[in-house]
Amino acid sequence: MQQLILPTIPIGATEINGLTSVWRDELRWTYFLGCLAIFSHPPDDLQQFRFFTSHLINSGRCRQIDIMNTFGVSKSSVARSLKKLREEGAPAFFKQRAGHRNGKIFSPEVLEKAQQFLNQGWHRCEVAKELGIKSDTFRKAIYDGRLHEMEDKPVSQTITTKSTRDKIDADAAENMGTGCVNTVERSLAAFGMSDGALVDFLPSADVPMGGVLCALPALLLNGLLDR
Repeated sequence: MQQLILPTIPIGATEINGLTSVWRDELRWTYFLGCLAIFSHPPDDLQQFRFFTSHLINSGRCRQIDIMNTFGVSKSSVARSLKKLREEGAPAFFKQRAGHRNGKIFSPEVLEKAQQFLNQGWHRCEVAKELGIKSDTFRKAIYDGRLHEMEDKPVSQTITTKSTRDKIDADAAENMGTGCVNTVERSLAAFGMSDGALVDFLPSADVPMGGVLCALPALLLNGLLDR
């Protein structure tokens, strides 16, 4: 009798939905269907990211909301990429844009000036605006290591408890709503100036039902889904 492959999520991967997941590190993003790796691309390759996430949606493996929640991208960006796939096919994601210049936006001089602003505590969006660079292009330079932000986010560097998270949410609710602490990037996304706020995974304690999540791998190995 042929053994079925259970739709389990690989340890360390981020769940997109009950069947698909993504493993993200500094070198590759690898997508899984169950336990099977089905696609990968460099983390800064937006063309391949938009193509493959659109393919997941178009093939019925994901919903648009799954991609939006997992990667923090906007609804308009997801819908635009899906429309491109359906109307023009996969090659449309890799065409060179008309009028595209081969010259680099970030010359050594621009990189040096941008890093100086970041070292002074400027937000990435402020630096991008000052230098006349698109926010997504600037964010890509940070992701691939050409620029480095100041480590000045104490909330991200400490383990939060439920009480501290409740206080942060309550303070944020006065501005944009509960949990909306990244006000700058969310505002840019709301006005179509960015593909969305960066998803930030933080070390947390007092997570409701966290113990059940930790126990799931052992339960699965002991036949949780056998019957």
